[in-house]
Amino acid sequence: MKDCSSINIIKNAIKTNKLSHAYLFYGSVGTNVEKPILNAIELILKNKNKEIKISKIEDLNNCYDIQVINTNNKEILKEQFDQKITKLFETSLEKDSIKILYIKNIDLGNKIFLNKLLKFIEEPVENLIILMNTNYLDKVLPTIKSRTQNIFIKKNIKSKIDLVKNIENKNASLIANIFVDDQQINKDNLEIVNDLIEKVVLILEKSLKNIFVIKEELFQLWNKNNSDFILKIIQLFFYQINIKIDDENPLFTNKDKLIIEFKKKNIEFIKIQKLIEKTRNNIKNYANFNLQKINFLNELENEIK
Repeated sequence: MKDCSSINIIKNAIKTNKLSHAYLFYGSVGTNVEKPILNAIELILKNKNKEIKISKIEDLNNCYDIQVINTNNKEILKEQFDQKITKLFETSLEKDSIKILYIKNIDLGNKIFLNKLLKFIEEPVENLIILMNTNYLDKVLPTIKSRTQNIFIKKNIKSKIDLVKNIENKNASLIANIFVDDQQINKDNLEIVNDLIEKVVLILEKSLKNIFVIKEELFQLWNKNNSDFILKIIQLFFYQINIKIDDENPLFTNKDKLIIEFKKKNIEFIKIQKLIEKTRNNIKNYANFNLQKINFLNELENEIK
């Protein structure tokens, strides 16, 4: 399902011949901010009579008029940026055609890279359109935000629910919230998530009697591959502890008892939420993974005591 608002912005810009030289697509954590950019690229190329179906980033590999930079690579330097630009214009089959530079996760760009990028944004190159995305708008340089057209992408939870239902109908609305983006939703990951829900909640239930199981058992369960799922399950657990829900909730084996016991502890969900976001950001920014786990579990243990 395409993000209609972002598509309409690009369509209108094409129709009026007013495409901006730089766009920043942003959304909240968990929002798929890549799909709208792929849709935009498809529209821009189609306008130039280049029919190409783009459904995933790998589809861009054979496009001579497109270069992709992923700022997850902390070693991206000015010279590498220059090489991408040079390749973009030298390998294009049509010298006067529109060129597209797609920069993923602009919030992670290092200082050298961002300074070079700013020069291109402030002094636009003819026929070059820069598309960027982020789930952390607050971490993007103000100078980049102010010099680009910002497009907000709404989180489409309905599409995730539908994707889950296509595989497994049970508890689809809850499970869909655990996935960060649509691309994670498949049969294998659904089995992983269902298993993690059962194990994480059992650990949290046991922590009511023995607080040390938080460090012992959750530390062993949590790894780099399931980190997003673990943090999301914990987040939903405490959200639904603080906000009582009448509907059947598969996270709990004994909902009423759990709610009563955790209510007694006066655990503030906002503190848990901030702790989760801090940990997720630190892990995303390549902080020591095991150290982040230890810090998180220590703070979580202190909140539950």
